[in-house]
Amino acid sequence: MKNPSVKFVIVGILNTIVGLSVYTVYLKFIQDNYLQALILSHVIGVAHSYLWNNRWTFQQKRYNAKSGMKFMLVYIITFFVNLFLLTLLVDTIGMNKLIAQATALFLTTVISFFGHKYWSFGASKNS
Repeated sequence: MKNPSVKFVIVGILNTIVGLSVYTVYLKFIQDNYLQALILSHVIGVAHSYLWNNRWTFQQKRYNAKSGMKFMLVYIITFFVNLFLLTLLVDTIGMNKLIAQATALFLTTVISFFGHKYWSFGASKNS
């Protein structure tokens, strides 16, 4: 499979499963605090995503500190977008915390894909 968009979607699906699982387990079994659940699920999701996207999706030959920093910056941006959306959906609208997170993931996934494709990994392939 050579299409990075399809690979990104596959990694994204896996990452969504991992992230939502961590988020749900935290809310249900550790503490009913969506901010703490978001932080933990985001950290685990970023590590999972970087490993898969670096080598498989965008076919980098090695791990690179510069692309790693760009990758982290994209995820910092998506974290704050996610936090804003969760706060809006949960605290302002009163949406269920799990449904709110699933909803927020749509926009953050789009931002993430384009940020990684054209900035984190897209500037140049390292050899």
